[in-house]
Amino acid sequence: MTTNNEKNSSFLIHLSAFSGYFLPLGSVLVPLIIWNLKKEESEFIDQHGKEAVNFNLSFLLYYLVLFMALFPIFFKTIFNMVTHMEHMDHFESMNHMLEFGGWFSIFGIILLFGTMSIFKFIVIILAAVKAQQGAIYNYPLRIKFIK
Repeated sequence: MTTNNEKNSSFLIHLSAFSGYFLPLGSVLVPLIIWNLKKEESEFIDQHGKEAVNFNLSFLLYYLVLFMALFPIFFKTIFNMVTHMEHMDHFESMNHMLEFGGWFSIFGIILLFGTMSIFKFIVIILAAVKAQQGAIYNYPLRIKFIK
């Protein structure tokens, strides 16, 4: 039987990931700190802390990969526009925008960032609610960095 203190601590670990909106790397560091302070108190808190930290580390990795994919596409698009600007008419510029590596690809990656952020927000809320109910929640799409 989990106590209210255990439920509240686990709830706080999950919701502390929202500190990432205010602090750089806060979505990883704050849950990690809270988990390290509380993990010895109970197995329930330890499990929730590991899940939260693994999930936030995983999403940090996913965001970094997307960000790294965005850079070359963005610079290729800008370079193509600058080098071909004098010789293009309106129709050609539209074709360059729709080719792979154009603004269309940049928009797709930014849309993926947004979709991932909404998904992350919803899943963190679900995990916090499950923790408050006394259930173990396994995050989807997480890599188990901490076992």
